[in-house]
Amino acid sequence: MQKSEMKMLQNVEDKIQEHRTTQEQLIAELHEFRSSHDKSQSTMLAELHTLENRVALNLSEVYKRNQENINAALHKIDKDIGDVLKYHHKQTFFPSCKDVPSNESGTYRIRVKTDGVSVPFEVYCEQKSFGGGWIVFQYRFDGSLDFYRDWNEFRDGFGDLNKEFWLGLEKVHQITSGRKHELIVELKDFEGTYKYARYDTFEIGSESDQYDLKHIGNYSGTAGEKMSHNKGSKFSTKDRDNDEFGGQCARLYEGAWWHFSCTAVNLNGRYINDEDHKAMFWYDFKDSAQGLSYSRMMIRELE
Repeated sequence: MQKSEMKMLQNVEDKIQEHRTTQEQLIAELHEFRSSHDKSQSTMLAELHTLENRVALNLSEVYKRNQENINAALHKIDKDIGDVLKYHHKQTFFPSCKDVPSNESGTYRIRVKTDGVSVPFEVYCEQKSFGGGWIVFQYRFDGSLDFYRDWNEFRDGFGDLNKEFWLGLEKVHQITSGRKHELIVELKDFEGTYKYARYDTFEIGSESDQYDLKHIGNYSGTAGEKMSHNKGSKFSTKDRDNDEFGGQCARLYEGAWWHFSCTAVNLNGRYINDEDHKAMFWYDFKDSAQGLSYSRMMIRELE
């Protein structure tokens, strides 16, 4: 082969090798690009996932805050409506607690139906126990109020309707004389034992009759029947002796009551944890004059 031909052949091989080198470089660059692209795509997907999580968290927080705001607003609306209704109920006169259109216990104003003029007055309505609709006229639970009082105080009432109190004989007379009522007496001892006495009729007379116990009906309950003994008895206080006893029961027992020859019930007696005839007791509760920690007397219209 001639020298010129060999040179030409060498040039062709050189160009082929150069082309191969260039092609390998291009392939390497393509692989690098693809690798870089894959990495960028993975990074982008990771960043998108992180962003989605942040957005979801923010939306959750926004929803939670909005829900809390909505709930707070609804609660305020409910409270405002309740306050308006309560205010309306407080300003409205009802014939009895049974006529109060609310199941919330508390103070309400009633105007009893009588033949004469009746001035509206506040009472405490028990709206949950025993079906609700009860007017509470005596309530003792902590001994904070002295019940050893005179005739005028028992006639007019004393205490706070939201604490311990005696509603007043005149009010109880007005309530029970117009329509038939039942009576329930709730009791507890200092160990927390609960008992009650229920009578299907209850009525007291006017002041001219010395607020006598005109009617006390059939008994049911767990405390024992002890009030029928007082039927027909006039009310006595430390300054008004209306009992049939030779002495003065209201002073002897230190408790105003419908005393006959004194009593087996002394719920206006002293608030003491002791077996004492001066204590607030219901004899059949423990077959003794053991003082009680709780007494609540309530009446409810029957008709």
